Amino acid sequence: VVEENGIEVWRKYLPTDTTIAGESLGRSAQFAAVKARAVLDAPLSEVYSLFTDNSRVHEYNEYCKEIWDLEWLDETTKVTYSSSGRPWCRDFVTRVHYTDLEGGAKMVVNRAEEHPQAPRKKGFTRMGMSIGANVMRPLSDGRTEFTMLTHVNPGGMANTQFG
Repeated sequence: VVEENGIEVWRKYLPTDTTIAGESLGRSAQFAAVKARAVLDAPLSEVYSLFTDNSRVHEYNEYCKEIWDLEWLDETTKVTYSSSGRPWCRDFVTRVHYTDLEGGAKMVVNRAEEHPQAPRKKGFTRMGMSIGANVMRPLSDGRTEFTMLTHVNPGGMANTQFG
């Protein structure tokens, strides 16, 4: 555990035979799963709106160059395409699910998948994401406890014996 400026970060390497949502991590196990937690000086409604409005992604992710919804599967689940620019040139297709939790908390869960409206593009490496989750809990003082969990495979050279 590392703590700096009120942000706690945990890192753990998972065994290669770990299965998440029916898929084995395999070579992706070489990348750490990361959990981070902080208290944000903003109400839950403002924090949550960052994750429900694609036009706001640039407020927290300087690397995202484009993002759009490919398909809404139901009123709480969509599939989204996004990409970064140079120097990494990565793209992502993620299923995003929004849900309410007890006590007024909210959660956004992501998982990489393929989609017919997002074929692989020349010059871009498709990122894999075993799991991603953001949990937002309202605190009694109006702030929000924010917890992020992610396990990604950046692909490209990072996913080789040289990475």
